[in-house]
Amino acid sequence: MVRPAMVRSVMRASRGDAVLFILTAVVTVSVDLIYAIVIGVAVAAALALRSVAAAAGVHREELPGGAVAGDERIALLRLDGALFFGAADRVLERVARIDHVDVVILRMSQLDLLDATGAQVLGEVVSSLEQRGVTVLIKGVQPRHLPLLEHAGALTALTDDTHLIADLDAAVARGRAMVAAR
Repeated sequence: MVRPAMVRSVMRASRGDAVLFILTAVVTVSVDLIYAIVIGVAVAAALALRSVAAAAGVHREELPGGAVAGDERIALLRLDGALFFGAADRVLERVARIDHVDVVILRMSQLDLLDATGAQVLGEVVSSLEQRGVTVLIKGVQPRHLPLLEHAGALTALTDDTHLIADLDAAVARGRAMVAAR
């Protein structure tokens, strides 16, 4: 049913592909083709979710432009990949651990996927930071993520409606002004 060249190719592709192929082949021969298909799809889905979750991350960046006094009290964090049930806690735990800053700017323009769990956890992190006296500015929310963030209460966790900003330069300027006013 499968050409030998295809078997060699799959076995060399990745460890996950090889395990999935062997598992499906063993279940096909020992049990039934229908069970093998169901198990193969379930394992492939689990491997895909693991891969998507591993690609999610949060990265601290330098503030654009020349350095200004007080910049060390601003954390610019870029959220990448997917913020969903499989990665939300791990990704946002890093945001929650930020200390020795007065302002956190969350860049969300590179966020590909956001689900209800990710939006809920984001709201909890924003609330936690705000309660510690850290002002949170959210920059670059994609229009498709906005309704979910509103329904999950992530945006109401912000202390001010103006803390949702579309432009990076405006967010940095706002953060610098807040630090200078303290």
